[in-house]
Amino acid sequence: MDTALLEELGLTKNEIKVYLALLELGSTAAGPLIKKVGMHRAAVYDIIDLLIGKGLVSYVIKANRKYFEAQDPDRLLEYLESKKQDLIDKEEKLKQFLPELQLKRKLSKEEQEGTLYKSKKGLKSIFEDILKEGKPWFVFGATGKFKELFHAYFIHFHDRRIESKIPLKIIFNETVRKQKREEELKLSHDKVAIINWSSDPIAFLMRSKQVADSYRSFFDILWKTATF
Repeated sequence: MDTALLEELGLTKNEIKVYLALLELGSTAAGPLIKKVGMHRAAVYDIIDLLIGKGLVSYVIKANRKYFEAQDPDRLLEYLESKKQDLIDKEEKLKQFLPELQLKRKLSKEEQEGTLYKSKKGLKSIFEDILKEGKPWFVFGATGKFKELFHAYFIHFHDRRIESKIPLKIIFNETVRKQKREEELKLSHDKVAIINWSSDPIAFLMRSKQVADSYRSFFDILWKTATF
């Protein structure tokens, strides 16, 4: 007899062996069953308990002895239905649990995600992302290099930014600015861009809300104490 289907239902090989033996023996005490399956007595009793729990075996007591009997094979359908319902219940629980798992993945991804941009073309993609995102941006140490190196694009960018009503706050120290520093740091709600405005510009864009929030908190402190 091919027992593969019973295994697919979730029964173990030993459970199948005991169940089929009970179907053949009918109502029986433990002795004949143990002899037929050739297994240790304690193991047979453990398996019987499992099959009883699955609704596939029952017993009656006669003259202080237990007699075991396999239930009608139709019970296998009921057992399958219970497995299906169990899967449905687990699916619902998993759906409730998924947001927590997705959040863990997102946080892990945030900690690792960063992109290096080289050349003017690469840097333009950062500024286009600002427009696409539509979120407020904050700048530490504006150098004036953006306007110097991207004059036409600089004007076009800010025209579109203003049209899109994207707020921009900039903090810089005039003394430091006169030193011709080439580094600049830009923030959004979940991004930090560190830009070096050399003749061949390069930038590192990190996507991490945690890091961006930390920098923005520092920015807010400086903004409140800045002189205008």
